[in-house]
Amino acid sequence: MRILLFLLALAFLFAPTSNAAVFDSLINEYRGIFVGATRDEVHQKLGDPKHEYADEDNFELSDSESARVFYDTDKKVKAIVVTYSGKIDSAPKPNVVVGQTVEAGPDGGIYKMVRAQDKGFWVSYVKSAGDSPSVIITVQALPKSQS
Repeated sequence: MRILLFLLALAFLFAPTSNAAVFDSLINEYRGIFVGATRDEVHQKLGDPKHEYADEDNFELSDSESARVFYDTDKKVKAIVVTYSGKIDSAPKPNVVVGQTVEAGPDGGIYKMVRAQDKGFWVSYVKSAGDSPSVIITVQALPKSQS
């Protein structure tokens, strides 16, 4: 059910619209975690991490899905990296993540990154090639513009 909610949030995120809140829903809907959330909020949503470090938590969410959450010096989320491996059927498709169709390379690999400077983050989709592909989705805060 959580994966379905995540996929729906991603679909709304990149649907053509001028509403910035819809665009921002990617980080707000990944299991309730978003860039800027506190470490306590992350633990409330994802539970205890499998490995906890000073600036990073690693979670095993299922046999095929894991997440790494990175924190800034204020212990707020600065990046989220979700990895799907093994059975990657539950991984969202690239168009859902980056808002456009992305063609696979001749070897089956996929890479696309979209910078949303005005929204304060970038997102990327990577699918490795080969017989046992994995999918890695990254959302990371961008530095604030000095305007």
